[in-house]
Amino acid sequence: MIHRKSAFFGAIAALVLPLAISAQEAPKTNLVQQPAAQQSSGLKIIVVQGEGALNSTRARTATQPVVEVRDDSDKPVAGAEVVFQLPAAGPGGVFNGWMRTQTTRSGADGKASASGFTPNDEEGRFNIKVTATAGTKSASAIVGQSNGRGTNGSGAKVSGGRNKIWLAVAIIGVGAIAGGVGATRGDDKAAATAASIPVSITPGAVTVGGPR
Repeated sequence: MIHRKSAFFGAIAALVLPLAISAQEAPKTNLVQQPAAQQSSGLKIIVVQGEGALNSTRARTATQPVVEVRDDSDKPVAGAEVVFQLPAAGPGGVFNGWMRTQTTRSGADGKASASGFTPNDEEGRFNIKVTATAGTKSASAIVGQSNGRGTNGSGAKVSGGRNKIWLAVAIIGVGAIAGGVGATRGDDKAAATAASIPVSITPGAVTVGGPR
């Protein structure tokens, strides 16, 4: 009886021992979790007009920002919601007299533009934030502009205005100096002419008497 039990346990040990050895020798599996790939937003915004524009604080004229919304395939996206947002303080302006934000839709060509943008009287650089949304996809962009007094109605910088004023002042000054020199020469000439006229003194009788 004892012999049979020993044989039974021996057979079990013969089966279990190789399994235990193979489990110890098996390579450990790398369980480090890899980071998930970043998903694309699916949209992008191309600035068509307004980047680097100079707006006139004196004439209250500005370059209206225009953007184009495209997908990952670089095709225009129609019907996307586009929001233009101006700074809450500092250099900037308003839309249609009082609004800081304006919402519009992109057309069939993917383009969207703001309207009624008027600069305020603060000079300096500022950014217009643009956000586009189409379904679950979105994108954002920045349109950088500046406010200044030395610009014209189209947003282009005016050059030479102050220089023209100084040029006119210089011309007037030169004319005044030339006139003064001419007048001085005229006086000298008149004095010389007067000096060249002979003066004759004719002696006459001198009478001395009492009061009459």
